[in-house]
Amino acid sequence: MKKILFTIITIFFIQGVGAQSIRVTGQWNYTIPSSDITEAGEDFTGTYTSSVNQVYLDIFHYGKWSVSVQKNNIDWDNKIRIFTHRTGNGFGRGRISGGKNYKRIRNKDTKFITGRGARYNIPLQYQIRNISATIPAHNYVVEIMYTLTGDSFIITPIDPTPF
Repeated sequence: MKKILFTIITIFFIQGVGAQSIRVTGQWNYTIPSSDITEAGEDFTGTYTSSVNQVYLDIFHYGKWSVSVQKNNIDWDNKIRIFTHRTGNGFGRGRISGGKNYKRIRNKDTKFITGRGARYNIPLQYQIRNISATIPAHNYVVEIMYTLTGDSFIITPIDPTPF
């Protein structure tokens, strides 16, 4: 019997200066039932989707920011495609845009979402495509990296002494 197990690990990086950070919470482990993969050419969709809130992003930044996404193949078949999109806005005083449509995650940084100000609990969903009977049964592992880049700013203290 053929079984394929996927593990998607999420991590984050921060670029820029100032008080900013990003937090990623969650991961996706999924086992494709062997009954799903029968013979090549049969009516097999080859697409699997996580829950709508599989992973959450928290953005701690007070200026403009952008988040890019990329993958690092730990033990992965290059025929398999992985996608992500945000399924909600999360909450907070900041604004968020982009990321509503599925974005293919590649082995290089790709712009994902942009915004201004802090946003919390931004829900993300994953989708794996191109699964077929021709891909060997195996435990596949990929690391998904989110990188926050924000405006640089300098805080200058005000001198209370009079001139």
